[in-house]
Amino acid sequence: MNRTSDIIGTYFGQKGNELLIDGVTVSSIVSDFPTPLYIYDLGVLKDNYLSLRNGLTRDAAIFYSVKANPSLGICQRFQQLGAGAEIASAGELAIVRKAGFAPEQIIFAGPGKTVEELRLAAQTGILSVNIESTQELEAINTVSKELNRPVFISLRINPQKNISGSQLRMGGGATPFGIEEEKIPEVMSRIRQMDRIRFQGLHVYVGNQIFDYDLAMKNIRNTLNIARSQSMSCRFINFGGGFGIPYYKNEPPFQETEFINAFNPVIQSAKREALFGKTTFMLELGRYLAARCGIFLTRVLYVKKTRTRTFAVVDGGMNFNSMATGNLGQRIKRKFPVCVANRLGEKARGRADIVGPLCTPMDNFGRDFDVPAIAPGDIVAVFFMGAYNLSASPFHFLSHPCCPELAVENGAIQVLRKAADTDRILEGQFPIPPDSRPAN
Repeated sequence: MNRTSDIIGTYFGQKGNELLIDGVTVSSIVSDFPTPLYIYDLGVLKDNYLSLRNGLTRDAAIFYSVKANPSLGICQRFQQLGAGAEIASAGELAIVRKAGFAPEQIIFAGPGKTVEELRLAAQTGILSVNIESTQELEAINTVSKELNRPVFISLRINPQKNISGSQLRMGGGATPFGIEEEKIPEVMSRIRQMDRIRFQGLHVYVGNQIFDYDLAMKNIRNTLNIARSQSMSCRFINFGGGFGIPYYKNEPPFQETEFINAFNPVIQSAKREALFGKTTFMLELGRYLAARCGIFLTRVLYVKKTRTRTFAVVDGGMNFNSMATGNLGQRIKRKFPVCVANRLGEKARGRADIVGPLCTPMDNFGRDFDVPAIAPGDIVAVFFMGAYNLSASPFHFLSHPCCPELAVENGAIQVLRKAADTDRILEGQFPIPPDSRPAN
């Protein structure tokens, strides 16, 4: 657990043996709110956003990728900080509108938008519907005719090569995402035949968890070259994002300063070209903006020593935190940064596997954590949990009521999502009548 000390020192704090989150001790948090829970330090969120925003040229815009954390309060704070919103469903559209994003601050991506979602986006008048297939282009054209109104679109492009070095590829080769680069001429020709379709720009997103800033820059240069090769005059170009968060041991932090120093001259040079003189350049980021502000707190229920291993059984597992238990695309089990948050500084007394309460071996935060004299009632904290957390977890699995989400700012705790009652599990469900047929 040694690497957690750097995270605590950089983003949070410590008082005695206790973790501090914006000056609030974990013991006071869990005494007022039931575990398991998520808590977000809004000061960390703000600092992370402004560090990037203040470094970037004014010709660049930041759009928050809502899928990373669609909690209403988190979305509101990004809107207040000046970000745009990238959404991928009608539900996310409802969230960001409630959070205060204006239509012209919203872009809609995703390979499987329904006709109903396309219609809603068109009626709302959002900045761009990012088209990911020729069939979707025809569908949005039909919607524009039905509504008799213009619809603003961009083309999401699947480049011929993936040069990002991403851990999770979303571009290059054959993927469900985007229109092939080589089809741009015929697609643009079709767009010019559509009376109410207004072409806005390009979107190229090739993958997630990119740690090398130079690889990110290669994607940006490649995207600009795609536009140049087709002489595409764009209102905006969306480079995607995918900057990495170092969840696991030996993963480096993304080189933000080096990226800014490389990005700004490239964009400023592009702005001097006639093709890009009126273009806004977008970075679309979710995990990178939100992950570091979040902590998952879960209480130790039992410490079980059996044969050759010790298990610390906690009250929140993969149903609320699929990310840290390794069930969100992780092929090799690795450990997130974790600490016993009320025993910081105590000497390790042994090793334990930290496991959740569910009756599946997948419900496991990792093996052989070095732990102090861990005991029932202790609080385990999992860091970098502000992204792909509750909303990306199977929280109906085993029918535990949903856990709360909290935010802390200037030492004051705000409830973003209250803990659900057990009765909520039955909401929206209906019983069936007895079978009237006689049993054989």
